Amino acid sequence: MGGGDSTIPPLRRVRTLIVLCVLALAVAVSIFLAVNWRKAGWCAKTITIPEIEADLEVGNLFLTEEKGGTVRWKLKARIAQCFTKGNETRLEDLRVTLHNPDGGVVTLEGEHGRMDDKTRNMEVHGGVVVTSSDGVRLRTRSLRYNHHRREISTEDPVEIDGKGVKILGDGLVMDLTQEKISVLGGVETLIHEVSPRS
Repeated sequence: MGGGDSTIPPLRRVRTLIVLCVLALAVAVSIFLAVNWRKAGWCAKTITIPEIEADLEVGNLFLTEEKGGTVRWKLKARIAQCFTKGNETRLEDLRVTLHNPDGGVVTLEGEHGRMDDKTRNMEVHGGVVVTSSDGVRLRTRSLRYNHHRREISTEDPVEIDGKGVKILGDGLVMDLTQEKISVLGGVETLIHEVSPRS
């Protein structure tokens, strides 16, 4: 009987050691998972690729607006991304042709821009060139086109060439209906001879 009782304390010690080992292992695993979970979270943030927000992307877009059987404007773009949420279309490598009732035509070109799908107002940026059918050419960095007022405007530096005159200035308003250009400030005019046509 006595010999049997002497084996109990060592068994308890072994069980206690086993429990302590299991607890230590559980703590170690928890710490390992917590540290690596944080690292994984940081990595996920750095490699996240944003989803394309556009509802529709179109290549080689061509649009025409007519009123009373007369073409008012034409739009061409290499790429167009349509966003229904903001009623906006983003354009790349665009060309807009604006037709006046008297037959005059103004062409607007730029690297990229955006158009309000409801108002047809536009913003154009990058290498902007505006050319009229009477030979006047405007260069600037960016501009806005108000479709309702048929008006082009910018606050950026402008360069206007045509009819033997070059005009430099800061900012511009071009009324397409009245065919009137107003340079807002810093105007410098250079006159050069025009070669007579043979």
